[in-house]
Amino acid sequence: MSVSLARRFKVDVSNDGTTWVPFKGIQDFSPQENSTTQSTATYDNAGFDSFEKTLTGWGVTIKANRPTTAGVFDPGQELVRAAQFQFGDAARVYIRYYDRNGAAGAKSGRALIEWNQSKTGVADVEEVTATFKGDGVLSDIANPYNAAAVPVITTATPSGVAVGGLVRIQGANFTGTVSTTGVKFGATNATTWDVISDSLIEAVMPAGTAGAANITVTNAAGASTAYAYTRGA
Repeated sequence: MSVSLARRFKVDVSNDGTTWVPFKGIQDFSPQENSTTQSTATYDNAGFDSFEKTLTGWGVTIKANRPTTAGVFDPGQELVRAAQFQFGDAARVYIRYYDRNGAAGAKSGRALIEWNQSKTGVADVEEVTATFKGDGVLSDIANPYNAAAVPVITTATPSGVAVGGLVRIQGANFTGTVSTTGVKFGATNATTWDVISDSLIEAVMPAGTAGAANITVTNAAGASTAYAYTRGA
């Protein structure tokens, strides 16, 4: 008899609940239900108490190492970190979690964020604790693990790059990017580009006029949503 492994769980995060980015570096994952109960005891209970659940809440606590690629932190972690010390919508992100093996029990919801360093010693690998405090309903969803992994772009830096300059494109699902036509600025292919990792591409700006040059990345599953970018002269 085999025993299921804790590391089978996967977590994605999003700013809009539609475009999802994996949260990497997880070493401990703990979803919780926080319910409110009220006593329903009556004389008929013969002196024993009984209860009814009247409210429920949820949360997820993740401890994670801080992976970097070419000096760039994981885009999923950075999306969550950006909600630290914010208020209103800026303090919230969407989260979904599911079983890599395709099992039932996948969930999705919106949460308030707490982001704190949990290891900072000389001998430590940098670790953070990300706490997702559920804000509203936690919904059952179809397990998305086998869904087509279309590229997702989260950032492109620096802004205003002119012809021949290097743009670092961050996101997810860049592995398998289509050769030659896989990275475009507007309708023009990047002069050259390298997939540094599944979450980072370095691309050279092609010739063109200054102005809008929205970026798309394409792999076998399809093209990313265009990422708004303005190129320099």
